[in-house]
Order: sequence, then structure tokens, then C-alpha cells
Amino acid sequence: MDTMPISVPRQAGIYVRRSREAQGLTRTQLAAAAGVSERLLASLELGDATGIRLDKLLAVFDALELSLAVQGEKIAAPSPSPAPAADRRQTPQPIKAAAISFDDADLIASYTRLFREIAREQGVVLPEGAS
Repeated sequence: MDTMPISVPRQAGIYVRRSREAQGLTRTQLAAAAGVSERLLASLELGDATGIRLDKLLAVFDALELSLAVQGEKIAAPSPSPAPAADRRQTPQPIKAAAISFDDADLIASYTRLFREIAREQGVVLPEGAS
């Protein structure tokens, strides 16, 4: 399973479009499967849906069999059931999320691909070797 970072709204739209095209779906088909409008889907894919509701984004992801995950060092474990009074002073310690992490080279390569794709979509020709 590939894990790709999403740090700007535009990336979500790129992943949606790539997945839709890879599955041979039209925007009309995906919009119907996700229960969203074609206009919203087009806006998402073009990076214009920066205010998209989370439930709509998750519906599109679900229709494409994609998932959205949270990763971080400060994600706390669920609170256990009430403990005896003596133990209540202890606060839950943050745990590491069980997710694939990227090293610097993976992250740089991912952002380079994203940058090149956005440039290509905007009609910008980058010199060879430019990031």
C-alpha cells in the first residue's frame, strides 16, 4: 500500500484524479458513487476545493478505496476506563502512530513529482534537472 503525504489541499485532488483515472472512472461515475456533485469533484481535482467538507472528501476517498490517516508524535492513546484515585494523577503518554514514515529522500521525491505535475498542468516548462 502506498502512503503519500498531504500537506496542501492541491495534493488531495491530484491523488483523487490519479486514482480515478487509474480505475477507469469518469468524473460522472465517481461523483455518483461518492454522492457528490460533478462540480465539487472537478473543483477538488483542480485544487480549487480548499474549503471542501471532510465528509465529502472522505466519501470521494471511500468511493476510490483510498483512506486518510493521521500520523504524528503527539497523538495520544485513548483514555482508559477510570482508574483508582491514586492513578488519576498520571496523564496518558503520547504514542507513536503506526504508519509508514518517509525519509527525507522520499519526501523530496514526492514533492518534486508534485511540483512537476503542477507546473505541467499550468503549462510551465521546467529545465531538465530543476525541482
